[in-house]
Amino acid sequence: MSYNLCNLSRADKYQIQLEYEASFWAYQIKRGKNTREAVYDAINSRPLSERDTLKAKFEQYLGLMLV
Repeated sequence: MSYNLCNLSRADKYQIQLEYEASFWAYQIKRGKNTREAVYDAINSRPLSERDTLKAKFEQYLGLMLV
């Protein structure tokens, strides 16, 4: 399955960016390159509108990677 990102709306592109960030943080935790506290500090430094989404996606990806 492939997507042409140019054809997506700005909101869809933004959601993809948040997904990527959350999955990257989970990958860093799995590889021992980052700590959960540092990730939550980064999430808490983001705007309020992003925090819940980032926390939920981060925990989802971390759960998948640590199984």
